[in-house]
Amino acid sequence: MDDETKRLSIGRFSVTKPVLVNILMITVLALGLFSLVRLPQEQFAEVPFYWVNVIVPYPGVSAEDMEASVTIPVENAFQGMDRLKQISSTTSEGLSVVRVEFSDGIDDQLFKSLFQDAQTRFSQVQLPEGTLPAVLDDFSSSDFLPVIEVVISGNLSYADLRDQALELQNKILRIPDVKDAEIIGLPERQIQVNLDPTTLSSLGLSVNEVVRSISEQNRTSPSGNLTTDSREYLLRTLGSIQRVEDIGSVIVRRSSQGEGLVRVDDVAQVVDGFEEDSAFSRFNGKPSISLKITKVVKGNSVAIVDRVRSIVDEAQKSSGATLTLFNDSTVQIASSLSVLSTNALMGLVLLVIILSLFIGVRNSLITALGIPVTFALTFLVLDLLGETINTNTLFGLVLVLGLIVDHGIVIIENSFRLQNLGMKRHDAAILGVNQVVWPIIAATGTTVAAFLPLMIIPGTIGKFLRVIPLTVTIALIVSTIEALFFLPSHYAEWGPRESVKEKTSRFFAPLVARYVALLKRLYTRKGLWLVVALILLVGVFSLVGSLRQDLFSAEDYSYFNIELTTPLGSTLAQTNRVVSEYEEVLLSKVGKGEILSISTSVGGGESGSQNTTKAQITVDLAEMDEGRMRSIESIIEEVKQETYYIGGTEQVLFTKAANGPPTSADFSFRLSGDAYEPIVRASEAFSLKLASFEGVANVQSDFVPGNPALRIEVDQENASRLGIGVSTIAGYLRSRFEGVTVGTFFLENEEIDIVARFSRTGGQSFEDLEQILIPTDDGRLVPLSSVARIRGESSIGTIRRVEGKREITITADALGEVDQQAINAGMEAYWSSTLASQFQDVDLVVGGEFSDFSTLLLDILRVFILGIFLMYLILGTQFNSYSQPFLILLSVPFAFIGVVLYLFVSGTPLSTTVIYSAVALAGIAVNDAIVLISFINERRAEGVDTSEAVLEAASTRIRPILLTSLTTIAGLLPTAVGVGGYSVVWSPMASTIMVGLVFSTISALFIIPLLYGAIYDRTRRNAQ
Repeated sequence: MDDETKRLSIGRFSVTKPVLVNILMITVLALGLFSLVRLPQEQFAEVPFYWVNVIVPYPGVSAEDMEASVTIPVENAFQGMDRLKQISSTTSEGLSVVRVEFSDGIDDQLFKSLFQDAQTRFSQVQLPEGTLPAVLDDFSSSDFLPVIEVVISGNLSYADLRDQALELQNKILRIPDVKDAEIIGLPERQIQVNLDPTTLSSLGLSVNEVVRSISEQNRTSPSGNLTTDSREYLLRTLGSIQRVEDIGSVIVRRSSQGEGLVRVDDVAQVVDGFEEDSAFSRFNGKPSISLKITKVVKGNSVAIVDRVRSIVDEAQKSSGATLTLFNDSTVQIASSLSVLSTNALMGLVLLVIILSLFIGVRNSLITALGIPVTFALTFLVLDLLGETINTNTLFGLVLVLGLIVDHGIVIIENSFRLQNLGMKRHDAAILGVNQVVWPIIAATGTTVAAFLPLMIIPGTIGKFLRVIPLTVTIALIVSTIEALFFLPSHYAEWGPRESVKEKTSRFFAPLVARYVALLKRLYTRKGLWLVVALILLVGVFSLVGSLRQDLFSAEDYSYFNIELTTPLGSTLAQTNRVVSEYEEVLLSKVGKGEILSISTSVGGGESGSQNTTKAQITVDLAEMDEGRMRSIESIIEEVKQETYYIGGTEQVLFTKAANGPPTSADFSFRLSGDAYEPIVRASEAFSLKLASFEGVANVQSDFVPGNPALRIEVDQENASRLGIGVSTIAGYLRSRFEGVTVGTFFLENEEIDIVARFSRTGGQSFEDLEQILIPTDDGRLVPLSSVARIRGESSIGTIRRVEGKREITITADALGEVDQQAINAGMEAYWSSTLASQFQDVDLVVGGEFSDFSTLLLDILRVFILGIFLMYLILGTQFNSYSQPFLILLSVPFAFIGVVLYLFVSGTPLSTTVIYSAVALAGIAVNDAIVLISFINERRAEGVDTSEAVLEAASTRIRPILLTSLTTIAGLLPTAVGVGGYSVVWSPMASTIMVGLVFSTISALFIIPLLYGAIYDRTRRNAQ
């Protein structure tokens, strides 16, 4: 043994180089602190979706025409791209949105290449004339989760609100890490040429003449260079329009004698204004616009909000409007970080107390010193990898809080034991680490093998949680380095004095004696007790089928939405009247402790489209610790009861907003085919059947019927006789009702559309449309009714396509303890037996949360099997045995007994995060068994009988086994119980690991020794 302490080893190097170790420790702590200050803070880690969105506006065009002329050509352009996963699209009136999704297994560099390819392919698409500039952009979680919104409200004109918004936007865009500050709710600025149809008719002028004249004068053309003897001049030919006022002076027609002039001012009114009949917003009942601020990837949300807050406070002093910060994501960040950091601190205190009770105060402080050193190294590595501080990384640190001292406990306890056997502290420190170095490395390897594969789980939730195994892996590896390299030196220098005897033996020795006596009795009938354990295992696992399921339990944001839909054909004014009644009820509650503000949007549709029948009211609530006494559900129920009498709506939905990754509805069924009409009829029958099931609520179809349409069918014979073409009629009607974009005008560093349109004269009738006079090429005016027939028809509001097929999705919510699998099976049977024969060209795909959950289970199972294989590989290498790794891995199913019992008794749903933590538990559960079996093998190698070796190793290792388990449990206990604040995401994860560890500890203390004896005692007897 004396030779062992003198031979060069990790322990000897550490103990003989205390100055080097201490300098390195201080350096690591300093660098870690700098990294912690530098690391950006955000609520969740950035989730790249690897999608390309193509948005093409084409105002005034129906969804069906948009699909044929824009959506399908764009979709076709992306077919055959490398790593393509799916192409989907949403086409509505005047807007086409195509989404190109790529496979999960790509990285940022490959996506950049694919994005460039997508840009090249889109540039080759021939779009119809009249489409506005398209937007082609990528997509990540920050795009739908703004950092904060600034609302500018007040009884001011849109021009005044706009000026203030632009001024704020310019300042905010200069803040580091800000990606965009998009202005929402502001109508498009236009220079409107409002034509008088009566004057035009009396003068025999057509719209085309006015448009042509303005376009001709609104032009700047390069005309070459003029070179003189002394210098060179650039030649530019300019039209007459240099200011907005110049548009009115443009000559439209001159008489044949040259004296009579018709200018734009004579037939129209030129207005520098805003687009009419567009969506608008209000904040607390007053006109408003808002700035939606998003950040770059890895941007610091907290720093951005602090700068925005100071800019807004300064601007408010001179602003005539009210500036309000809305939807502040850092409130949730601060709350999540506070809950987790408070619980982590409490866990640390508990951990030190437990260590003090078992191995003394001095030893506990030496062990606990490894925590800040490990965290400092972890922050340093996270900083180098470009990660951020968020709730996921913080939970990873809370998760390993108890684990990172496990190795230290094993080393300190072993050194302390050797010192109490009479060895000098210096030698005990060396031998204490040398004896356990390989079991510690193997334990780290198995835990990392369980955690690290979790990084490759595909899908949104896998990406969302990816940083947790990364953080845990880094922390475990650096904690192993700290325990093997730093700890022996600290023990040799600062450990207990030579004369100090083990004070804990007074209460711990009787516990050990009782444990050994119980284990001896069990050992004599080990076969029976192992059968009992197996029956218990099977019995508990039979409860899995009765557990509730939830794809992802997420925290609720402190606001809710009221989504209103008015009947088809409703005008913006009619929808606004209904919304105003809801606002009136809600405004009476603002400022009374619970409701902070209400934000209203009228006329906005999906993906930036406009829909006059849609409106949304967002109700911002106080936090629970800042004045709100009731749950969000209670407030929603009260608002429902106070607004039930308000009529004029077809549908009213009250929805909560949950953070975390986007998840599917409880039930989701997709019907697809080529023709829309059979899909619509099939979806209606399917929805009725789904709504008939008990416990199914909020059955919705994403099919959006369009407003009533008028089909203008040109009479070819009459039109040709009068010299009028289809394009002439369509162009004239477009200018009459939609407006024609003449060109753009650059003013005050902004490009503004010049739009020629007929003056609005209030409500019009069907007869007015028939009597509209269409100008012919020879100057005559012909009523529309003489060249066309007008027929009424229904239209499609939105067309959704997936992989070239039109599709309608039906969703619903599950209430209470509903068997989702049974309902899904019932709907599939109904489709097969009843609807499939009626709609042979329509296909059904069952999705929803249950389907997503099943897919995710398979993904996690694959990862779990990979982790188990890696663990077996590591253990097989260490023990040079086939059976002993298998023996150690049996700790995993016994740990899962605790998980199943916890979920069953507490009623906690089996969610992604719970399964995730159960997989992680597998790596933790085997650590105690590794150290125990290592000691049994050592004693057997020295010639001790198997039964004696088992009992001796069990009595020797009970303290580190209990300590490692208790410290991990202590680290997680505050988070599990929610002492510093309960989290519906992290608390169940902590509880899962904590309860599982209790059962894995029982397994290490009883099941593993009995199994070892059952296998190796029998082998020895047979040999004899």
